Amino acid sequence: MKKLNVKNRKGQKGFTLVELAVVMIIVGLLIGGILKGQELIANAQIASTVTQAKGIDAAVSTFRDSFRAFPGDMTAPTTRLSNCTGPCAGVAGAGDGRLNTVPTAAAAGDVLQFFGQLSAADLVTGVDGSATAEWGEALPSASVGGGYTAGYHGTGTLGINTSPTSGHYLSLRGDPGAMGTAGAALLNGSQAARIDRKMDDGNPATGSVFGSIAACSSAANTYDEASGQANCDVFIRIQG
Repeated sequence: MKKLNVKNRKGQKGFTLVELAVVMIIVGLLIGGILKGQELIANAQIASTVTQAKGIDAAVSTFRDSFRAFPGDMTAPTTRLSNCTGPCAGVAGAGDGRLNTVPTAAAAGDVLQFFGQLSAADLVTGVDGSATAEWGEALPSASVGGGYTAGYHGTGTLGINTSPTSGHYLSLRGDPGAMGTAGAALLNGSQAARIDRKMDDGNPATGSVFGSIAACSSAANTYDEASGQANCDVFIRIQG
């Protein structure tokens, strides 16, 4: 008769509760570190985007002081700016101190001249001097994504601001060809709100920084910060 061999399993142990607890703590710390890192990156992108917008505004002020002309509206750019080719040269401006393009329009014409002339004057970077209306080419990109166009607003509603101050505005958006629609814009409500609070009053419908469409706001005077959808482009007034 064959004997039944029973193996000794004393050396085969599982994890103790203490060991499992330690593993769970380590996993939790790793996840927390990743999430915290993502939050820090997101905050850095917002801060850098605000700095970029303020830098463009400062560059325009320097340009106006140096040349007594508004960038994109200079009457003789090729004789006043070195290396002024492509969009920088463009069609000579009217010399009336404003762009002809509205802030909601596709980037073309004097919008490309605006950034091209600032670049030719060595006042902005991130523009390659080409006539291609894309971020990082004729138009500067933004740290948070997308990039900047510009335009002049006279009277009436702009975005969801029913009584904005007339003047020049940067458009921070995802598409240089058009302002974004709900779910297809650049920023979610939280990103837009943080930019607004850093630069203005935090209200999506008033002030010098405000939203582009109704989906930016979940209620009167409040950005929809609970939504993760890209529902908002923003306007930023410059030369105020």
